[in-house]
Amino acid sequence: MSLRIRRYEPGDRDAADAVIEAALRHANAYFEDAPALVDGDRIAEYVDAGGEFLVGLLDGELVATAAFRPPKGIAADLATLDETTAEVKRMHVHPDHHRRGFGQAMYDELEARASEAGFTRLVLSTSARQEPAHAFYRQNGYETADRTSVEIDGGDLDILVFETDLQQP
Repeated sequence: MSLRIRRYEPGDRDAADAVIEAALRHANAYFEDAPALVDGDRIAEYVDAGGEFLVGLLDGELVATAAFRPPKGIAADLATLDETTAEVKRMHVHPDHHRRGFGQAMYDELEARASEAGFTRLVLSTSARQEPAHAFYRQNGYETADRTSVEIDGGDLDILVFETDLQQP
């Protein structure tokens, strides 16, 4: 069985939400009052802005998501930016499918598409709780750029910002 990667389609919303929520709950990083996981009306923020929103399917079942867009929010505030920088978002694999290389496959495709779109640098933010994600990004050449915290669910959540230069062929 191999993972099939394609662009997000409107009918993917519920399945994408389920994957992202399961992954965040598994990482103890899901918060009830966080913004909508995949707001179908905001997908245009990725694709129409020169970015991408991908889904990974295994035998027709959506099991992974990954996206990039022009930076905004925490990563945009704390990372080194220019017009060739994109922000990685919604990089998740359903916990039932961890440790099978799907995250790497999604990331590799995302990086290739970002490079094809003219981006030479990637940034992202993730909670300090998601240590396996930190290791994954470091294995893919990311370095910690900054750290901050945000208030969510009545408490503070530590956020790490990572950045990397894309490997040019």
